[in-house]
Amino acid sequence: MKNILSRLSRIAPESLLLATVLWVSSTSAFAETGFVGDQQVEVKRISQGKFIYPRAALRREIEGFVKVQVTVGEAGQIVDAFVVEASPPNRFEKNALKFVRSLEYEPYQLNGVPQRVERVVVPVRYEIQRVASR
Repeated sequence: MKNILSRLSRIAPESLLLATVLWVSSTSAFAETGFVGDQQVEVKRISQGKFIYPRAALRREIEGFVKVQVTVGEAGQIVDAFVVEASPPNRFEKNALKFVRSLEYEPYQLNGVPQRVERVVVPVRYEIQRVASR
């Protein structure tokens, strides 16, 4: 953590910037809903994934969000992902796709049989929190 904070302080020496990613979900911070056929189901995230705030956006203090729609495979891995919405456009999409593909979910089972869950929307928010420097 110290290494990250020291790098960030070189980017913006007058105030320390801490980049974070937030997941917005109506049920909890680690669960999203999707569909098995026409049935809406909840899938639980079991890994945080590998998130890196894009350097150019961090330097320019650009914030935004991306909504990514994914398909969770029978083993809980992401098998398909595409951007549904992004703001600002053409800024965070590639990074959000890379991040979302690194997530893992608990395999959804129906009657003891693992199922593929489609149309899971994963909102990814890019937000910079300013922390007073010492």
